[in-house]
Amino acid sequence: MIQHNLYENDFYTWSCQQAQLLRDKKFDQVDWSNVIEEISDLGRSEYRAFVSAIEQLTLHLLKWQYQKELRSPSWRHSIDKQRIQIERILEDNPGLQTRIQEAVSKGYKYGRKGASKETFLDEKVFPEACPYTWEELVDEDFFPEGHQD
Repeated sequence: MIQHNLYENDFYTWSCQQAQLLRDKKFDQVDWSNVIEEISDLGRSEYRAFVSAIEQLTLHLLKWQYQKELRSPSWRHSIDKQRIQIERILEDNPGLQTRIQEAVSKGYKYGRKGASKETFLDEKVFPEACPYTWEELVDEDFFPEGHQD
């Protein structure tokens, strides 16, 4: 119960304590239920960061494509920045490679909503499914052309 209170009230101290218990192989003293939960959360957090980077990338690619007249260096910088972020996440978490299509689908869903809000264009203007291939999303030279009606 004392560990649970520490977990709730001072996460930093709790995590340092748990790490030391594991290093000392004092497995009977480890707060296993919370350690397991925290390890699970770490994996979910990396996946959420991956989806978030795809969301921001697709948002800016849609803005780039559908508002050609408003293109700016800051949009290009945002696109480049998210591509670098995606590369870093995948370098650090190669296991996420198996979830690329799922992450693109989810990230695009929210990127599309964000693009609609930022451009004041109806969400239906944008394709329902991501119009960019994975290869295009991560290709630093790819920038979509303007919207064709």
